[in-house]
Amino acid sequence: MVTAIEVKPEIKVERLEVNDPTFNTGSVKTARATLRNPTTKQFTYAVELYLGAGKATTSGVGSITIPAGGSQLVDFTVTMPTAEATYPVYLDVWVDTELIAHYRATEDVVIVIAPAIEIGPITWV
Repeated sequence: MVTAIEVKPEIKVERLEVNDPTFNTGSVKTARATLRNPTTKQFTYAVELYLGAGKATTSGVGSITIPAGGSQLVDFTVTMPTAEATYPVYLDVWVDTELIAHYRATEDVVIVIAPAIEIGPITWV
């Protein structure tokens, strides 16, 4: 009799890169994560990067297939929130409906409103 061995899905977030974590409100930025499948089976993962526990902004849910023992760079594009604050960065990974990883980045994102001014035409009165 042959016994089947079930391989449970796993994922390792090896690195989540954001060069300078201070951004202007409304700017569009990309974070890059290295995800590794440490199992002996290929899996398709649903992934989402978001700021703040209440998801002040999100990359949306994407899908990535990683072969057994393989790793992949994954880019997450996010429009920064309009409120000045410091936001923790989270990355969630699911297989089917099971959350298999809830990762918090080591650096938070700081959202600022940079000083600006618009000057209209100069007229003599």
